[in-house]
Amino acid sequence: MEEWQAKIERWQARLAEWNRSFEERYGRLARERKRWLRPLSESEKDEVAAQARKLAGEDVAVELFAFLGSLCDAYVAEVMPQWRAKARAWVGANADVLNANWNFATQIPDLVRKQSDEALFVRGLAAVSLDDMRADFTTVLAALARLWLAARKAGIDPAPHFAKLAGLSNPGMGGGGAFMQRTLREFEGSAYFRDNVRPKLPRGAA
Repeated sequence: MEEWQAKIERWQARLAEWNRSFEERYGRLARERKRWLRPLSESEKDEVAAQARKLAGEDVAVELFAFLGSLCDAYVAEVMPQWRAKARAWVGANADVLNANWNFATQIPDLVRKQSDEALFVRGLAAVSLDDMRADFTTVLAALARLWLAARKAGIDPAPHFAKLAGLSNPGMGGGGAFMQRTLREFEGSAYFRDNVRPKLPRGAA
């Protein structure tokens, strides 16, 4: 994964530039839409954000999604623990990249709809592993729950993939001060799973 450091650093610059462009356009469009002394509604904010994304360049978002998918594939394929650790550090070193990776992870459950989406599901798990518990712990659990449920509804058995990614994840203190490896390995047996995942599983699922 040595070559990925330079690739990630190039994306840091692109994301910083794109975010500046988006924020400028969002601010201008919001001022144009805002009525006197009345804040924008949430739906109006969403509309403005969509317009701003389009003006800033939606092609960047498409390229970024593909880039992060390739990064996750390389992370899963990497056999050396030290290189996986470096990849986690590279992702966590820049807030723009870290946020982009987490957004990628949280988009995946909505895209996993059939058994042939299994590789996409694994990418979602890999992105969570790359985050390395830098997100809030309850946020991580919620993301894992969505991934598990999406997989089961698509006819994919998530358990072996959770076990595999656990083996690839940080066994020690991650970015958020918790254990990513243990969280993945013990997810199915956790109280969170019992209360928030099992009741939503497809009928007949364990």
